[in-house]
Amino acid sequence: MNRQEKVKWFMAQFNMVCILVVLLGSGGIVKAETQASDQNSVSSTGTEPAAPNPYAGDIWHRSKLTGDWGGERTKLAEKGITFDTDWIQTYQGVAGGKRQLWKYGGLFEYTIKLDFQKMGLWPGAFLEIGAENQYGQFINRNTGAMIPANTAGVFPEPGQQEVYLDKVVFTQFFSETFGLFFGKLTTITESAGDWNPFAGGKGNTQFMNLSFVSNPTLLTMVPYSSLGGGAVFLFPNLSPNPKQPAMFTISMLGAAGQPGEWPWEDYSSGTVTAGELTLPTNFFGKPGGHLLGAAYNSKDFTAIGQDPRLILGDILQGLPPNLQKHQGSSGFYYNFYQYLVSDANNPTRGWGIFGRYGLADQSTNPIANFYSIGLGGKGTFDGRDKDTWGIGYFYTDISNDFLKIVQRRFGDSQGFEAFYNIEVTPWLHITPDFQVIDPSNKQADIAYVTGLRVKIDF
Repeated sequence: MNRQEKVKWFMAQFNMVCILVVLLGSGGIVKAETQASDQNSVSSTGTEPAAPNPYAGDIWHRSKLTGDWGGERTKLAEKGITFDTDWIQTYQGVAGGKRQLWKYGGLFEYTIKLDFQKMGLWPGAFLEIGAENQYGQFINRNTGAMIPANTAGVFPEPGQQEVYLDKVVFTQFFSETFGLFFGKLTTITESAGDWNPFAGGKGNTQFMNLSFVSNPTLLTMVPYSSLGGGAVFLFPNLSPNPKQPAMFTISMLGAAGQPGEWPWEDYSSGTVTAGELTLPTNFFGKPGGHLLGAAYNSKDFTAIGQDPRLILGDILQGLPPNLQKHQGSSGFYYNFYQYLVSDANNPTRGWGIFGRYGLADQSTNPIANFYSIGLGGKGTFDGRDKDTWGIGYFYTDISNDFLKIVQRRFGDSQGFEAFYNIEVTPWLHITPDFQVIDPSNKQADIAYVTGLRVKIDF
């Protein structure tokens, strides 16, 4: 099967699954819209009811497994102090690819958040501290793909199983529309860094393949964790929803930052400058949004410059080390989402379309172009309001400069993934996941990846 035939085959499979999902899922939301008057979350007086205590309740209804700690957790939250621990476990198997096997691995995430105003200090100030540690084994090196099929296996550092302090960020808002931040920054989070509500989540709540978590054209240019700072500007008047304003963020950070390097890093190699604009929309009365971003890294690169999040080591063994260097590397990225069906009372309940596109400097990045497209949804089926699902297709175009070095062993890549995230309780989510990957490694077969993810919020 040649490259063109493979693309046609993958797109045919993707289209069939998308049609099936739409036919199965559209009924539940349409029915929900007809029941809007009975389930309105806003009272007749126009005021919203008080939010329930997320930590309270029995083990089947509270948001965290360990509950309210005898009321102390709520008291701390009221004083501006919250603690969160998440445990992500994955069990995946590969058929085809480079090697057929099953592997089990996991990731712990620890977060402390401080709200200085609630602590009785001064308004508009926040501090977030984050740490992670990985354990076990992952199938990423066995698929033959350059982009990992399990994102949890590359954070905070692939193959490193110690606890890393990778985020210490202080933010100060000086008004409702302007703030500054600085510290140890992480560039892929649950709500920023090429975020998309249908395809994001760091691989622990939605898609597992990194192609659907963030734009892979950024991987060689933007470190995951580095010292830096920046500014955020909010524009409520540019958004149809004042609670979700348009936002522009600009930041600068060290080009060679690594998780665990604290407090000082070597900035002699260069810096990364990045800007990102998020524009919410409301086309056809449905939520949507567009994100545009660009990044520039001033350090020296080669055409086979490696990042631990890209799996290139097996392909590049034995290649000459002294390759031509290029100063600086730049890239552009874009993503969008648009709900096609949504609940009138809860706009986030529904389903819609999403997509990503990335463009990078071919002389310094092994990935020249990238795009993905798919469908995602939440609460599509009656009685399963908190379940989420997604189906997506991606295509990775390898740099021509990169192909000159390894053209006999490497080529473009494509694949698709489908997942269904089941909320067993608010603190326990179980996600079956299936991927089909036509890998970059020409010596590997098409990989069929089946997996199960379990996420527990403590």
